[in-house]
Amino acid sequence: MILVGRWLLFVVVVAAVAYGLFRPQPPPMVFEQSDKVGHVLAFLGLSVSSRWVFWRVNAYLFWSVMLLLAPLLEYLQGVLRPSRFFSIEDGYANLVGVAVGLVVMLLYDRLSARFRSR
Repeated sequence: MILVGRWLLFVVVVAAVAYGLFRPQPPPMVFEQSDKVGHVLAFLGLSVSSRWVFWRVNAYLFWSVMLLLAPLLEYLQGVLRPSRFFSIEDGYANLVGVAVGLVVMLLYDRLSARFRSR
């Protein structure tokens, strides 16, 4: 049952990130640089939910792919959507989201190992 919940979360996050990245117009600016916050949160959610689903994949391979996807998806946004453009700052924000996701998962693994050992 836990695996179904993880898959459901993953599918919802992937759909939300895909919509945010590839919608015709960028989301409205709520405050200055709010798009960067959105990129960080999106890729944090994407990396954590992906890791929960693909937990059997070698960690080095998984995080390498996530670090490649972060700027690649920003690039594809500019290529596939004529009204959108590639932003190096957004690519960096995507990478920050993946890095924060890595830290979150390292802490999660450490805490869950500690609870399993009790």
